[in-house]
Amino acid sequence: MEKKKLFVAALLFVTMVITLYIKVVNNHDKEIKSNEDAMRFKEEYENLNDKKQSSEKLYKTIAVDEQNPMIYASYDDIKKVITDGTGVIYFGFPECPWCRNAVPVLLEAAKETGIDKIYYFNALSIRDKKHLDEDGNIIVDDEGTKEYKELLELLYDDLGEYEGLNDSSVKRLYFPTVVFIKNGEILGLHIGTVDSQTDSSVALTSAQTEELREIYSQYMLQVLGTMCDTEHEMKC
Repeated sequence: MEKKKLFVAALLFVTMVITLYIKVVNNHDKEIKSNEDAMRFKEEYENLNDKKQSSEKLYKTIAVDEQNPMIYASYDDIKKVITDGTGVIYFGFPECPWCRNAVPVLLEAAKETGIDKIYYFNALSIRDKKHLDEDGNIIVDDEGTKEYKELLELLYDDLGEYEGLNDSSVKRLYFPTVVFIKNGEILGLHIGTVDSQTDSSVALTSAQTEELREIYSQYMLQVLGTMCDTEHEMKC
């Protein structure tokens, strides 16, 4: 009987050690991925600094901290957060001039509030493209992927309408869009920068920066379970 008890105790101990080891390895792997994603995001956005956006314009120069919280997410990751998770999702792409205005402010707000993870998803390549013909019919130039259509359904109530189609029921994911979610509930969705910024080539003023930072911060505090709500718009 004593031998059996010792064997069971030993087995439990070994199981505990293995479980702890797996947990440590998984956490280590997550930390490595987090660091890799942070550097990847920094390089992706900073690589366009001082490069030509067009024959007349240069991309806005931005600085991204090496310790930024950006995590490159798959569509499945994004869907899981929206439907049943908690977190902040950033939809954007490095060439987007509005995104280049918003990103430094978003990262600063995350640092101030203690948000240690922002899911990044570049949805540009999966997005649809439509226009209105001379007779007022909506013409689909590019269908968009199955994932994009599902994304529109998931965010439908919070997205703005597809501009220029004269149909408020047709929605579009504009960039940048930042979504704030807690336990599968969308607390808020912010499109673009601030209403008073009408030209993406003109940098945000200190007042505009503070306004945008406050919007992001208030939503982030809600995600963390702390407070308030806000709204605004401007997109790419």
